Amino acid sequence: MKVPFPPVVVLTLLLSILLLAAAYMFDPSLVKGPMMLLGAAMMLVVSFTSVELTLYLLVLSTLLSPELTFGGHSEADLAMGKVDTTESRGVTLRLDDILLTLVCLTWMFRMALRKEVGIVRETPINQAMMWYWFVTFFSTLLAMFSGKVGMYGLFFVIKYLEYFVLFFMIINHVHDKDTIKRFLWVMLITCIIASLAGIAQIPGGGRVSAPFEGEMGEPNTFGGYLVLMFSVTLGIFLYTARGRRWYWLLISMGIMLVPLAFTESRSSYLSFVVAIFAFLVISKKKRFLMVACMTGIMLLPFVLPKSIINRVMFTFNQAHQQGQLAVGGMNIDTSTTERLRSWQNVITRYFPEHPFLGVGVTGGPFLDAQYPRVLLETGMVGLVLFLWLLRRIWVLLRQGYEQIEDEVLKGASLGTLCGFAGLLVHAIGANTFIIVRIMEPLMILLALLMAALLLERNRTEQKSNVVHARS
Repeated sequence: MKVPFPPVVVLTLLLSILLLAAAYMFDPSLVKGPMMLLGAAMMLVVSFTSVELTLYLLVLSTLLSPELTFGGHSEADLAMGKVDTTESRGVTLRLDDILLTLVCLTWMFRMALRKEVGIVRETPINQAMMWYWFVTFFSTLLAMFSGKVGMYGLFFVIKYLEYFVLFFMIINHVHDKDTIKRFLWVMLITCIIASLAGIAQIPGGGRVSAPFEGEMGEPNTFGGYLVLMFSVTLGIFLYTARGRRWYWLLISMGIMLVPLAFTESRSSYLSFVVAIFAFLVISKKKRFLMVACMTGIMLLPFVLPKSIINRVMFTFNQAHQQGQLAVGGMNIDTSTTERLRSWQNVITRYFPEHPFLGVGVTGGPFLDAQYPRVLLETGMVGLVLFLWLLRRIWVLLRQGYEQIEDEVLKGASLGTLCGFAGLLVHAIGANTFIIVRIMEPLMILLALLMAALLLERNRTEQKSNVVHARS
């Protein structure tokens, strides 16, 4: 990658940050302002000189970014169940939000200077993205005018738009396979760093979550992310010849599995099983997968910690409490019961009252389940468009796996496809396709693989034109 400014500038900025970081250890209040100013200056310099370098920083910040929450209630109140609305959770601002805004403004500024037309490249999922977001925005706007939703709802809608802008930004920047591969490797390195940070939490007890997630953390979110990135790594691994990279990928998958296990997220466990099953069904390299699965099943009783087994069995053997649902003569734990009741409340109470456009984003109670939340907030229209978007993504990934010839990108397409299958199940018990730490990596992967598919189709078309010209 070519850096468009002298290395001395990078060195000066890095040394300045190190000096300020050292001073911060002695007196945080003294250098807090200069550190923020220098960080902002560094991001401005990078974003206005190298879009690609800024996108690398954006990829790194998806899991390694600190976050600030504005508004909402305290984590103690949320944990005790004193409040139970989406708005009560507040609005979260992260470093990648700032980076994405800078990249977007820089991109538009350059397009205006160059007077380039056709800013957004046409892809098979553009329309589905735009229509779904438009319905989300329109539903929330109506709810704001009726007094059911405050300004928080608008902030959440802008957050959803941010995911789609990220997709458009990357697909408009990437124009060759080498760049796509560099982004993939940066994503894998980011996952390894996040996984090591998760492993470091294990001795302290409790459930593992991603870095910079506050006191309570979100293990379910981290688990979904790890399922996606493990699937991508496995897909590339299957199409990599034995060598240094093959062993590096194998070790990386082992590192990812450890924090995934200790998230103790049952939704993530189920998502992982579905992703592996998708590999067995879709992949053309079934022999290795069958052997690996059989080996893993035989080793599980010996390597799986007891706490994880207890977490899974807790679903059915929790001590009897008031309000538990019974399924097949067995009581379901209170957490699963709450999710099932949320589905029931949406279908029987809120949906009949607002069947077409819902109650708007943040207009109803907080739901930790994607599908009923979409139905609640955007009604039947939003749910149909949401399912249409998911279907288009599935078709895109399937076409990428079938048509892309490059081994690394073909493996990444397979892994993302199977990981996406897992996320579809993960969304039953989590807001998977809203959560930042899952959606941003997913959008980046979709943009990279869509760009790879378009490059492959252009190459095939050019080859066909040459053949026709010769004939």
